[in-house]
Amino acid sequence: MASKKERILLVDDEIITLKITRKLLMENGYEVDIAASSSEAMKLLSKTRYNLVIVDITMPSISGFDLIQLMQSFDYTVPVIFLSNNDNEWTIEEAYNIGAKRFVSKEREFNYLPGIVKEILAEV
Repeated sequence: MASKKERILLVDDEIITLKITRKLLMENGYEVDIAASSSEAMKLLSKTRYNLVIVDITMPSISGFDLIQLMQSFDYTVPVIFLSNNDNEWTIEEAYNIGAKRFVSKEREFNYLPGIVKEILAEV
């Protein structure tokens, strides 16, 4: 369980993924806000301070990579986890180059997400 209510922003264009991931994280004691697009995420980021951002890479108009670069351009520094089905070598390498703390494959590692979140928040 999270010791204090850490606040997480979850960004994904797939509504079912948002719902399932939010439920999983809330069951582990986190406060979770959701955004179905990068522009929606930027609106939330401008109003709220988050302990962690979890973002999908492949989204319409503004990709997860572009969102992270946009956040960095506004000096919004917060740990980022990429949660994606697009888990080829180039994508994973690019995620780390952009500054992600972790890359989590939706298909293979989703169930480990609460533990990964806890680990990253403990480092901050």
